[in-house]
Formats: sequence, C-alpha cells, structure tokens
Amino acid sequence: ESPEAVVSTQSTGYTAEVIHIMDTYDENRDGRFEMNELAKALKIEENYLNKIINKKSIKDKHIQKILTHYNSNVDNTIEGPELCAFVGDVARFYNLKLTLSIIQSGVAFVKETIGTETVDQQAIQNLLSPANRDKMKTALQKDS
Repeated sequence: ESPEAVVSTQSTGYTAEVIHIMDTYDENRDGRFEMNELAKALKIEENYLNKIINKKSIKDKHIQKILTHYNSNVDNTIEGPELCAFVGDVARFYNLKLTLSIIQSGVAFVKETIGTETVDQQAIQNLLSPANRDKMKTALQKDS
C-alpha cells in the first residue's frame, strides 16, 4: 500500500478498496453514493434478489443463480465490488436508502457471519437463511 493509502485508511477507518470505490464513483465528493453514482459503481439494472429472496424456500438452484448473477469474474465467489452489489441489492430489497455506511455495514455483517468477505455458494445459503436475513436487515437498518 502506498503511504497515502495507509494514512487515508487509518484516518477514515475505510479499507483501501472502499476508498478506491469512493474516489472512482463519488462524483460530487460528498462521501455518499447518490443512486446514479451507485448504479454506475454497481452496474445495477434491477434488484436481482427480488426475484429470489421472497420465495418460501431458497433452493440450491436459486443460490447458484445468485452466485452466477453477482460473480462477474467467474471464479465462483462474490467479493469486492461484487459483494458490494450483493449487499446493495439486499439493502434495496428492504427499501433502505443506499449509503456508504450501509454498504460497509453489510460487508461487515457478511464477514462477521461467515468469517470472510469472499462469499461462495454455501455462504450465500447461510446469509439468506431466514434467521440471517433478519439479522442482516437489522444490521443494515442501524445505518439507514
């Protein structure tokens, strides 16, 4: 890491990746994502989770579809910006206004729940279990 990145991450508490995303997509430099900025960052066309998350039981085929949808580099995991897109769709599913703090809370929840920020098929199943959906909703609402 460059000295600037270390200073910046220490003073803000944000990871270098989050700072890079903000530097790239926060066009008006207000520290928040407006919907148009977030759409550019996450390449959101629609909330893909709306198609699946309301089902009474989420089957393996649904989990695989989620993984395929968010996994842009085809490595069978969701991480980095892909994870931000996933968390953003979860927040939008709960009708929360997207902010950087909500995305960070969601990523932190994922890391706390599954022990890593790299999400695979089993982790998606765990995160979308009814109990964890409620916990994630609560975690996201704290920052809305």
